[in-house]
Amino acid sequence: MKLRVELTSAELDEAEARNFASASGHGAVVVFLGVVRDIHEGRAVSAVDYTAYEPLARAELERVAREAAGAHEVGAIALFHRIGRLPVGSVSLVVAVGSRHRRPAFECALLLVDLLKQRVPIWKQEFGPDGSHWVEGTLPPAAR
Repeated sequence: MKLRVELTSAELDEAEARNFASASGHGAVVVFLGVVRDIHEGRAVSAVDYTAYEPLARAELERVAREAAGAHEVGAIALFHRIGRLPVGSVSLVVAVGSRHRRPAFECALLLVDLLKQRVPIWKQEFGPDGSHWVEGTLPPAAR
């Protein structure tokens, strides 16, 4: 299984992730983009700041990617997360999963995002007209 994990302040490249996850034997490549939205829980948002303890975050990104891959039959995963101050509309997360069939790719991508939100030490602070606030991590529906 091919794996590529990035934690960066640079703009994320969806095409690069998609190309990494693509292979001649893959009948499916699923790409998920996490995008900074302009409203969250009824509050206006103008920007989000993602911070991380980078050595641990990188290691945990790799662990969750390997765990998700082990739970599903996939051939490649690209998992890119951006850190720093991002305005609304910016891509903060790119997940690309390649597999022979669509179901493992979709399920693996979903699991990756859920595990990332649960375990990776990346913190999110939202900014808007009412000031700023830290956002709690989100658990998947099955764990709520």
